[in-house]
Amino acid sequence: MSKEAENYKNKGNEEFKKGNHGKAIEYYTYATEMDPNNPVFYTNRSNAYFKMKKYDKSLRDAKKSIACDAKWAKGHYRAGLVYMETEQPQEALKCFQIAADLQPDMPAFKSAIAGAKAAFMKGMSKAEILKTQGNEEFKAGQGEQAIKTYTSAIEACSSSEKDLAIKVDCYANRAACYRQLYQDQEVVRDTTEALKINPNHVKSLIRRAQGYEQMEKYQEALADFQKASLLAPNTPVAFQGASRVRTALKNIGKM
Repeated sequence: MSKEAENYKNKGNEEFKKGNHGKAIEYYTYATEMDPNNPVFYTNRSNAYFKMKKYDKSLRDAKKSIACDAKWAKGHYRAGLVYMETEQPQEALKCFQIAADLQPDMPAFKSAIAGAKAAFMKGMSKAEILKTQGNEEFKAGQGEQAIKTYTSAIEACSSSEKDLAIKVDCYANRAACYRQLYQDQEVVRDTTEALKINPNHVKSLIRRAQGYEQMEKYQEALADFQKASLLAPNTPVAFQGASRVRTALKNIGKM
């Protein structure tokens, strides 16, 4: 940080404390011109724009600070604050989580995560909240706990169209947990339940095919892989699976 840029930053901070956000922006801008690769100046200017409710410019500067240093936690935090103000809690949550991962000892980041989660889940059904929780557990490698959460989500589903779609996803997601635990019969069972509700659910078709393949039920696997390929032509895992199963069938003389 050059001395001249530091001076402009300090002047900007003084004006910011006085509530002169426009003047602060001028000084922060001078600082960025003196030292364009310093993320501090961009997050400071982002904060000033935020106070003036100029959220597009605040987000722009937050992203500029991240471009300068992807590990700059405050840049991700400031971006998250803008997303919260513009009613995009899911995007905000992603930013806050990155900030907290980079700087775990910052209470403000943890508090922001809690706020974003509450906003994101506002208006969700119990089943939808449980599905979201299960997804987080699965991503964290907590497969057995995720199975329990997805089970609770399935049980919480009503017969509404929205909840039936959630039930299908939860069956497919629980099947993914079982697949990681090498419980292939459970994989087939859950995906079959999902396909009873939505016969064209590509994720369930692929996972059932993978379960059948592990159980050496190659004809059934091939049928599911082929249907998935027809429904979602740009899904490599389905094409590759079908090719792999055809080879297996040829090797045992059934194709």
